Amino acid sequence: MGLTISKVFYFDMAHRLTFHEGLCRNIHGHSYMLEIYIEGENDKNGMIMDYADLKELVKNSIIEQLDHCIAIYEKDELLIGKLPQSLKQFIFPFETTAENLVKWILNELNKIDNRIRKAELWETRNSKATYTL
Repeated sequence: MGLTISKVFYFDMAHRLTFHEGLCRNIHGHSYMLEIYIEGENDKNGMIMDYADLKELVKNSIIEQLDHCIAIYEKDELLIGKLPQSLKQFIFPFETTAENLVKWILNELNKIDNRIRKAELWETRNSKATYTL
């Protein structure tokens, strides 16, 4: 890995894990912290990317979709089609674990800018998942 910059983002989201035998089977929420890393060569001004541009990229493609929504696994028979359409929802083709979410986030961002090579998603202050391409 060469020169890298990163930026931290925050969003709140609810979800449940359909397979879980414990408390996470219930609908609950997290205040997520997401750190995005972009790798590259610095330009003539010494920058890989302006932090404001990175902020807009992540905000527009990820944060606006997920912030204050309920993330639902497409096979969740308890929730699919049961919530009012007026509630902000995002349907995923996978269980909404931190591991699956961080992979999805990085893959979505990498489609926009392939220099984005790593993401870390904190579900709590002391629990995170990391994905690197």
